[in-house]
Amino acid sequence: MPNWASTCYVMEAKPELAKELYDKIDSLTKMEKPLVENGFGKFWMGCLVNLLGGDWNKTYCRGEIISYTLEDDHVTISCETAWGEMPEFRHFIEQHYPGSKVYYCVEESGNCVYATNDADGLYFKDRYCLDFYDGLEYFETIEEAAKFIGARIGKELNPDFTEIENAIDNYLEEHDDEEEAWMSFHQFEVLDD
Repeated sequence: MPNWASTCYVMEAKPELAKELYDKIDSLTKMEKPLVENGFGKFWMGCLVNLLGGDWNKTYCRGEIISYTLEDDHVTISCETAWGEMPEFRHFIEQHYPGSKVYYCVEESGNCVYATNDADGLYFKDRYCLDFYDGLEYFETIEEAAKFIGARIGKELNPDFTEIENAIDNYLEEHDDEEEAWMSFHQFEVLDD
């Protein structure tokens, strides 16, 4: 059983190509049964690969589409994927729609996978994440994270990832019997691919 990751893709393309992809995904909802027999249903990522003329046996796509939207020149596809982002799926979309670029952001807390290929922050601006008893909090800058976390633990923090991690570790040791004290701090890795 895999750890399930939340993966969001944004395909940036000419408006007519973005609309075409959106319509293809939308057509999956109207089908009585999945295009390809699978354990996920009609929204298995392999069904979309198949619909676009690809071979799901050659494109690793272990996951399902949860939601999708169309806005101007981009389609956003939110997925639940096994362990991390599905690069073969992303590359297949880019190849199928020449001139397109697919950005992604993935979060999988079990193995501490936090990554994006959106170096310029066009669609995924957040670079830090605090997973804590009260939910998730996202930050674009280390300064924002230091201020928020410092207020939570009652200590002024410098905007330094290692210092913040150490301060959290010390705080957790001091409050190990308090359920409300739990927190985990993560930095999104910015990847070239």
